[in-house]
Amino acid sequence: MCSEGPTLDELDEDPYPIYARLRAEAPVSWVPSLNAWLVTRWHDVRQVANLPESFTTANSKAPLADYCGPQNILTLEGDRHAAVRESVDDCFSWTRASAAVAHTRAIAADQLRTLAGRDEADLMGEYFEPVTVAALGRFMGLEGIAPTTLAHWSKALTDALHNPEQDSGRAQAGRAAVADIDQVVGARLKELAARPDDSVLSRLLRSGCPQGTSREPEAVLSTLKMMLSAFREPSWLAGNTLYALMSRADQLAALRQDPQVLGAAVHEGVRWGAPVGVIGRLAVKDVALNGVEIPAGATVLSAIASANRDETVFPAGEEFDLRRPPAPCLTLGYGRHACLAADLVPKIVEAALATLLHDGPAELRMTDDVRPRGWKFRKLESLRVGWH
Repeated sequence: MCSEGPTLDELDEDPYPIYARLRAEAPVSWVPSLNAWLVTRWHDVRQVANLPESFTTANSKAPLADYCGPQNILTLEGDRHAAVRESVDDCFSWTRASAAVAHTRAIAADQLRTLAGRDEADLMGEYFEPVTVAALGRFMGLEGIAPTTLAHWSKALTDALHNPEQDSGRAQAGRAAVADIDQVVGARLKELAARPDDSVLSRLLRSGCPQGTSREPEAVLSTLKMMLSAFREPSWLAGNTLYALMSRADQLAALRQDPQVLGAAVHEGVRWGAPVGVIGRLAVKDVALNGVEIPAGATVLSAIASANRDETVFPAGEEFDLRRPPAPCLTLGYGRHACLAADLVPKIVEAALATLLHDGPAELRMTDDVRPRGWKFRKLESLRVGWH
């Protein structure tokens, strides 16, 4: 057990040296600043994710249940979770995810045109976020809602869900976003109840229900809010990946020389630049993990960002290397709560990057000294680049 442990500021600045030390010295560690047990090794993180009898997502006191509602798919367990998941699993199939590439590239091309005639831009705010949020909105059946509104909702929810300082402004903004979603999307659900279509939203409402019936709107809205909270995460992944490529000239040159390796670069970005760094569970009972006793009711934080760099699984794991042999990582979840969009997100990110690198400026250079920050969510606040 770690008696003091890292501070929130230290984790926000750069958690990776801390994770490396914990993996070596205290892989299951009590961290007072988090009021939680932090798990940092690959095999332990997988075990926490895959043992529902010991570690559960069902936690009525968690911010996710508070803001999104206790019926969201991530908080549900057992048969109720399986029923909701089965109803939409095929909506996020590899085939449907692949079909999203064309409309993502069209959205990206339109967004690139807004940068024409300029010699610099903030790619986070002016390209990656608008493109990926719009692509996700269209995929989900929310194309009638402006991408700027979807991004606003996502930010408000993210800020409220991760609010260690208990900032009242962030909490109020989160509540306001919840009310807006209930009103705007609630009206859309009433339309879909009468006239269903093939959108994910419509499937969430009706699939798995007896003919002519549908789920309660509250249940659908609960899961949708959880999904909306993650709408900006693909933009963070795209930014982290491009940052890694631009920080290593040989990697970007290899990609320029052979655009076919972009998929490998995104796969490596998913591992190296995980936008969500930790996932939470609640200990169902007293349980031993890697020789450490965790008491029932304790919060357990699995550091997937640390697991993705575990040197026993990924040699030289701290390095971004698009030539790394493909291997599974934990960024998009594992086991019963693996991300529904595990196929979709990399394809949207790859399409956004491909359009930028193929149709955008031939030369890109970072104009600010920036790097990703954060431990719960790791991202670039901005990525200002210039070109000739």
